[in-house]
Amino acid sequence: MQPITITIQHKNRHNAGCMVCGSELIYFSEDKDSNCYFCGRTKKARAFCKSEHFVCDDCHLEEGLAAIQYICTETKEQDMLELLHIIRNHPAIPMHGPEHHAMIPGILLATYGNRGGEISRETILKGIERGSKVPGGACGFWGNCGAATGVGIGFATLLNSSPLTPEPRQLSQMATARVLAAIAEKTAGRCCQRETVTALKEAAKVSKEILSTPLLAEKQIVCTQFKKNKECIGKTCDLWPGENNTRP
Repeated sequence: MQPITITIQHKNRHNAGCMVCGSELIYFSEDKDSNCYFCGRTKKARAFCKSEHFVCDDCHLEEGLAAIQYICTETKEQDMLELLHIIRNHPAIPMHGPEHHAMIPGILLATYGNRGGEISRETILKGIERGSKVPGGACGFWGNCGAATGVGIGFATLLNSSPLTPEPRQLSQMATARVLAAIAEKTAGRCCQRETVTALKEAAKVSKEILSTPLLAEKQIVCTQFKKNKECIGKTCDLWPGENNTRP
């Protein structure tokens, strides 16, 4: 894969918490009309920090989405978890956010093609675009984690599912349900790393049942962000790095 040259326009934006100042986000039960710090447009906000900085999903996604599109259409990687690791280490991808909803179908579709499945660049981009429409906070506000939705989008795109295709529609929904059930086994606040890893592992299991070219999810991912993630569940997480590590 060629070196990634995505331009980071907001170079000083923070990778966790508020993108503007880095402080903790405050979520509220009802949307509030707020002006986005970066684009200035008035949109419905679900959260902002104590200084009332609000970043809309479009601005949150902008640079990360470009990186996801580039990586997924250029990569030769076959392991979904390895590709997840590559994407999440790109500087345009924050620790949490709706970028993860877009990357999941992109990862699924890209690695399917790299493992010999028949798929076009346009189909990969279509899956990423669909995933990008799942808003931030869906795991809490919709009761459906965007990682699970992203897997469903990936399979639906791959299987050419529509409201009028009984079997592809059923299989895509089954994949979403399986992933969501796996994610819901943990009593925890959001962790996009934990939930995307869980989603891709379950997607690989589902693929063995419904695809002639099964997906791969074998890389061992060990958490390095637990000290930054205030919602970390520690040793009960499958990605916990070991007994010698403690929360700050």
